[in-house]
Amino acid sequence: MESVYFYEDNVSKDVTKVLEDDFFKRIGYTVRECKLLGSERKGYFLYIKANSEDIDRAEEKFEGCGLKKLMGEEKKIVTAAFVAEEENAASGMGMIFG
Repeated sequence: MESVYFYEDNVSKDVTKVLEDDFFKRIGYTVRECKLLGSERKGYFLYIKANSEDIDRAEEKFEGCGLKKLMGEEKKIVTAAFVAEEENAASGMGMIFG
């Protein structure tokens, strides 16, 4: 299961503090500036790929931090950008160690 969230610069420190929790280090996550993924939004996207229980737990930890969960078409577009980035990174490592 994948979830994508948006947050603005003004809550960046709060979100970063929550992400320092060992729970997030175990499940893994990716943060990218919106501009880098071709979005008009100003701020950051947070991408989490985990099972539904871990996503629910992550959302509980984020309560009050100012994150907005992406839905619908925007979620599909941003998720595809994160997946493409992962695939490009993996193929690049294959070229190095291939």
